[in-house]
Amino acid sequence: MLKEAPTRAPRPDPAERILAAAIELFAAEGYASVAVPEIAARAGVGLGTLYQRFSSKEALGNAVFRHCKRAWAEATLDVWPDNEPPEAQFRIYWQRICDFAERHRDMALYNERNPIGHAFDAESLALREELDRRSRSVLREWAEAGAIADLPFEVMAAMIHGPFQRILELQITPGDRKALLKDMGDAVWHSLAVSRLQ
Repeated sequence: MLKEAPTRAPRPDPAERILAAAIELFAAEGYASVAVPEIAARAGVGLGTLYQRFSSKEALGNAVFRHCKRAWAEATLDVWPDNEPPEAQFRIYWQRICDFAERHRDMALYNERNPIGHAFDAESLALREELDRRSRSVLREWAEAGAIADLPFEVMAAMIHGPFQRILELQITPGDRKALLKDMGDAVWHSLAVSRLQ
């Protein structure tokens, strides 16, 4: 009796492999430091295959931006706990970004990079403006409720995401990172609330 050959899991589509390789490299080194042949090699595709899917490095950069930002929004903002008070909303959001980073550390690191390193095309620019609008709306509601200081959006975003990025960048065990992020969430909310009182 003939044995059936073991079935192999199908390889991801080349475009998916290219995106995954670009996310990993951009997260680690930054867009400007990564050469297209390096992305193709990491993805296991030829340069011709890469350029068939993405016409230029900038087109690939915009595809990575949209992929990572949409994944983040789906995990954090798309189902917002409107009926919770500001502190509970913050803690839910913080837990969501921590969970996202645990599952998709490269995407989380990439999302925290600023500037991204390339010009935005129209679709990416519209996405960035929409996500900024949604984030500004949440922070404005917290300030109007008197839970945090009414600081410029850029300051509040930096108070939240600056510490988050710093912990993500540390070369530590996942368990240590998880513990630090939990402590950092408490510290970030405290700093937002204390700044209201000064």
